[in-house]
Amino acid sequence: MVNMIFSKIIVCVVIPLLSSTFVQSNRDFAHRLTTIEDLATRDNVINVPVALPTGYVVNRPSQNIASAGDRVDVNKEPSKEVSETDMYLLGAIEKLVHRMDLMEKRLKRSEELIQHIVEGNAANREDPCPGNFTRISHTCYHFSERQYNWKSAMSMCKSLGGNLLEFDNKDEQIDVLTYLIGDKYLRGYDYWTGGLNPGLLWIWANSARPVVPKDSTRPEDQISGSGRCLRLTPNATTKVYSYSGAECSNRHRYVCKHEENATDKALTRIHKALKDGSQQPKPTTVFGSSPLIAATV
Repeated sequence: MVNMIFSKIIVCVVIPLLSSTFVQSNRDFAHRLTTIEDLATRDNVINVPVALPTGYVVNRPSQNIASAGDRVDVNKEPSKEVSETDMYLLGAIEKLVHRMDLMEKRLKRSEELIQHIVEGNAANREDPCPGNFTRISHTCYHFSERQYNWKSAMSMCKSLGGNLLEFDNKDEQIDVLTYLIGDKYLRGYDYWTGGLNPGLLWIWANSARPVVPKDSTRPEDQISGSGRCLRLTPNATTKVYSYSGAECSNRHRYVCKHEENATDKALTRIHKALKDGSQQPKPTTVFGSSPLIAATV
């Protein structure tokens, strides 16, 4: 009887008390564990990724386990086979190298050409005439101050590297005579030229070209005087120069024309002849009706 009463007391009082104590202990343990986790993570900032805008593709590794064929064997030697793409790229590279080589060669030639042109222009800006010569247009001339006979004048010109004056065209004659008339120290004197009259017609001694055309009937082409050597004589009134024949033993000043590159001169003469042949010649004189004759070729 006493045992039954004691058993009931244990069941009704002791067991609920123990259960309550056990539950409370579990709660205290859970609370302490939470407190420890809070203390461990309170100084760490956890960055939560911001959601990506729509339209972006997020690449994630495949969830499928790679098969044996997809795995990379690090111990396997790489393949030495050349693919079609490799051959195409190699051909494209070779073409680019070839084109760059051509462009470098063209650039080098262009630089050399530009340098040649610049050096040529610099040379043209300099006065290439030798001493005692004066540049008129594209030719150098020497006007003597002393007087000689025709033969001595020719020898003097030869020693200076030139010949007695011969006009290649009308423009040259106009340029020289205009310069001669405009210089107060030169005008008013007779000047020997390279013209000679062997007996039939007047010719230039150096080139053997006729001084005037054979079929010319212009008055300004008529050469006065009875001598066989040709000189430039100024008109006493107008001071304009014209041709006249004189005795070769007479003493006059002379005009010497510097002999430059003979090849260039010949090419220029041929070009001028072709150009004049394509145009109809027109009779021209200098200073209107003055007796200055037009130069002829």
